[in-house]
This record gives sequence, structure tokens and C-alpha cells, in this order.
Amino acid sequence: MNKSQENQQLDKIIRFMEFEANEIEQNIDTQSENDFNIKKNEIILKGKLKIDQLYKKKTKFMNRTTATMITKLMTNAKLEILNARDTFIKSVLADVNRELLKLRNHKSHYLKILRKLILQAMYQVLEEKITLILISDDMECVDLMIPELSQIYLANTGMNIEINIDNSIKLPNQEIGGVIVTAKGRRLLVENTLVINNINKIKEKATKELLYRTLLVYFCSIPIISQNLITYSTVVAAT
Repeated sequence: MNKSQENQQLDKIIRFMEFEANEIEQNIDTQSENDFNIKKNEIILKGKLKIDQLYKKKTKFMNRTTATMITKLMTNAKLEILNARDTFIKSVLADVNRELLKLRNHKSHYLKILRKLILQAMYQVLEEKITLILISDDMECVDLMIPELSQIYLANTGMNIEINIDNSIKLPNQEIGGVIVTAKGRRLLVENTLVINNINKIKEKATKELLYRTLLVYFCSIPIISQNLITYSTVVAAT
């Protein structure tokens, strides 16, 4: 083998070694990049899991806090509604009481109402012997009214009736007017006073109407409160 052939052979060996070296280098680079990507993905996955856990924990905490805040707001709103309702009803009842007191000054009109109240209670008792409990100011007028009451009762029920006025018991003055009709030794009793008969009806009607209006306003406002709290909790949890 001459010098030229030796050089050619040596060049081939060098090129082969360079090729092998480049290939090994590429394999090392590829493997390193793969290892890096795997490690990077593992770190990212762990970070995501940690963030998800933290987010869920914050969300759960904020949901509990939101529910507590909503419950507290609802309770406070209910208390305010009840207080406002009671104040309003007391004011209405006071006005009604004053108006009913004025009614006693119109004697003829009041006596017509009193006669109707007595007859109404008599029809509820439906007995042949009754006793009337009145306020002291009405006893004389009602005593004169007894024959008329008996005739009206007989015409409407076909029953004769004995009407007595109880002098031992009288209605308190705050009752304003009206009657309590008793029978069978007070085992039967119908209370038909102006305070009981009318004011309670007004109170019941006012309570129902006020409760309806307040609940309507209250429940219409709750979604707004809840939505604001939920929006707030979402923003806080996201941060």
C-alpha cells in the first residue's frame, strides 16, 4: 500500500469517526431534550394539581362564607320586616282605636251598630235564654232595646228568647262597645265587641297584606344579593 492509499484509508476512518461522533452527539441531544421535556411536564403537572387543590380549597371556603353571609342577611332582613310590620300594625290599631272612640259620640249610629252586634251573637248562640255582658254606659240603652231584640230574634228563628243583662260583670272601658253573649251558665260564650270583632279583623287583614308586600320585595331582592356575593367570591377565589 503506497502513501496515497494510506492517506485515503485514513480519511475514510476519520470521516467515519466524525459521522459516529455526530450521530452520538445528536442522540445525546435528543435524549437530553426528551428528558428535559418529561421533567418539565412533571413539574407543570404537579404545579397544576397544586393550583387546582388550592383553588378548590379557596372556592369551598368562599362558598361557605357566602352561604353564611346570605343566611345572615336573610335573618337580618326578616327581623327588619317583622319590626317594621309590628310598628306599622300598632300604629294602624292606635288610629282605629281612636276612630272607634269617636264613634261613641254619635249615639244613634253607635246604637244601630250595637244592636247588630248583639243580634249577630244571639244567632251564633241560638238559645232560648241568654245573658248579655256590656260596658256600663250601654246597659240602660240595651235594656230598652230588649223587646225589639226579642221580636227580631223570634221573626228570624221562630224561637222565643229570654234576655237578661249581667249586672255583676261589665266589659272594661277599653272594649269601646259591643257585647258578650253567654248561655247555659256561661258554658256558651260569644264575644262580639268592637275591639275583638273589628280591630282583630283589621289587624289580620293588615298583617296579611303587609306580609305579602314585604315578602314580595324581600324575595325579589335576594337573587341580587346572592349574585353579588357569588360574583365577589369568584373574583376572590380566582386571585
